[in-house]
Amino acid sequence: MSIATRCRFRFDTIHDAGGTKTAMKLSAALASAAALAALAAAFLSSEPASALRAFFLAPFRTRTAFLSTLELAAPLAVCALGVIVTFRAGHYSLGGEGQAYAGAFAAALAAPILYESLGPASAPLAILVGALAGAIVSAPSAIGKRLAGADVLLTSILVSQGVIFAVDWAIGGPFRDQSSNLVAMRAIPRGALLPRLAPPSTLTAASIVALAACLIAAFYFERTRSGTAHDLYGRNQRFAELQGFDVARLSWAPIVAAGVLHGAAGAMMALGARGTAIRGMSGGIGWSAIGAALVAGSRPQALPFAALLFAWLDSGSRQAAILSDLPPDAGQAIKAIVILAVSARPAIAALRRRR
Repeated sequence: MSIATRCRFRFDTIHDAGGTKTAMKLSAALASAAALAALAAAFLSSEPASALRAFFLAPFRTRTAFLSTLELAAPLAVCALGVIVTFRAGHYSLGGEGQAYAGAFAAALAAPILYESLGPASAPLAILVGALAGAIVSAPSAIGKRLAGADVLLTSILVSQGVIFAVDWAIGGPFRDQSSNLVAMRAIPRGALLPRLAPPSTLTAASIVALAACLIAAFYFERTRSGTAHDLYGRNQRFAELQGFDVARLSWAPIVAAGVLHGAAGAMMALGARGTAIRGMSGGIGWSAIGAALVAGSRPQALPFAALLFAWLDSGSRQAAILSDLPPDAGQAIKAIVILAVSARPAIAALRRRR
């Protein structure tokens, strides 16, 4: 087989793989979540019927509840998009949690200052500040990979954990709003927050931005030469180099791009329903984003559905804990098992191929 034929075959494989499998993953994740929710209600609640109604119906029962669930999914989708950007380049970064948390802190810090001079136009700039903070947190991993070939998985989680501790200290210490009972920063002025699109729901323009970002990323990976290079580098770095792609840039740029997306997701959280940065507000979004990316099969066009599934699990478990006696952490456990269920099939297939 000639080099040109192998190239065409490789590119076709990259662009065509995963469509049917992604739909199967989404279906399997939904079915697994529904079955696990039913089991949790049956065995962990003394009011299983009430728990099931709250879990399955409460997030969709009213227009306000459904739109608020969409808003909950928006930052998660943006964060998961960052995971896809790194994973498809072969960089297994685990730094999303710290990058999103830093983005939330930076946006909450910058928004009141920007609002004094720019008014409502401060919100987009505050998101950019949050994105910049995420990029700064991702920089050590990118630099280590580019200059020393350092393991991104290890460096990213170490830096992320350090940033989480630092932001926790800052929010609970010098930047805490002493007039509030929450361990949080000063409330962002209402005019600097993302505007509500459908009050009284919490829906903002973040959902539109998240959807647009997913569609743009899908076009990038499926229709552009740069996206082909990105994918090829992640699959075979040496082969990408032989084809003349800029592997030096690909060794660090996707890591920083993911930091930008994670930081922007954190900023959306601070400028959305929360209205400021609260200690611990990231709430595992970095890990949930990895799960959403796996459920979506690392395809950006499937991310809105995967993020909505995870948002439903979070919202449904909270409603079930309020309206019945289902444990509040049931949703987290269900998400973890769903991720394992979705990831098990590729692992089993890989073991069969090796055997």
